[in-house]
Amino acid sequence: MSMPPLFIVGAPRSGNTLTRRVLMASGQIYIPPETYVIGEIIERWPRWFWLSWREKVWLLCAYFDRHKHRADLDIESFSPFADDAITWPKARQTLPALFDALYAFMGREHGYPAARWGDKTPWNTMHLRGIVRRYPQAWYLHLIRDGRDAVASQIKADMRDLSGSAERWVVANRACLKHLPKGPRTLAMRYEDLVRDPEESFARIFDWAGLRFEPRFLTEMPQKLGDVGVHAHHAQVLRPITPDSIGKWRQSLSPEALTQLSPEFRKMMAELSYQMAD
Repeated sequence: MSMPPLFIVGAPRSGNTLTRRVLMASGQIYIPPETYVIGEIIERWPRWFWLSWREKVWLLCAYFDRHKHRADLDIESFSPFADDAITWPKARQTLPALFDALYAFMGREHGYPAARWGDKTPWNTMHLRGIVRRYPQAWYLHLIRDGRDAVASQIKADMRDLSGSAERWVVANRACLKHLPKGPRTLAMRYEDLVRDPEESFARIFDWAGLRFEPRFLTEMPQKLGDVGVHAHHAQVLRPITPDSIGKWRQSLSPEALTQLSPEFRKMMAELSYQMAD
């Protein structure tokens, strides 16, 4: 039986891609570009009960293959995976086995034949309840960032406007606080710690996840990072780790913009121990 996966969860622009880069530099784990669809598949799987196994395999592949960000995955075709999966014996025909094999397939395609897989899609927070129910024994790394910096970064990346970015940050962190398992399989880490003291912070993450840490992982660039080379908002991931982005919201969020942030945003800031002046 393969090891349970490692899910990096949190709001967008909270260090998810940086953490993926460092973990993959170790060669011990494969984490693809953002997949977007795994949570929806998990939630819809019970509705596919009456489908044949072949239809389930094809439908799962279609979710990945027809998504608008499919090109980010940098996979020529999912057909070799599907052709193999439809031949599996009855005892192997389960959704976890499909995901294990699919991520292993993507890993081999990208040159990472690691036995362990992970996922770092921020959108998973919108389906976190279903993911945790399906994978109660998985590792969950909750990345937390000052909401003002996360909002400013989303706006700069042209993801959402001020109110949409703030709401997305609140909803993501609320889901993590509500649904993540309590216990040693869940670790909360602050983005600010990752960039202020990367060696100590990532050593802690690796140790928690049962992986071997070496300082060189902080500077080595893995191959085949997919979306990192495609989207401008991931460009910082390819540069040395620095704390320069902490507090950068002061350069782009005006005092008037800060007054427009909702009470829910301010409440979540306090709950996550970030000080927000009146």
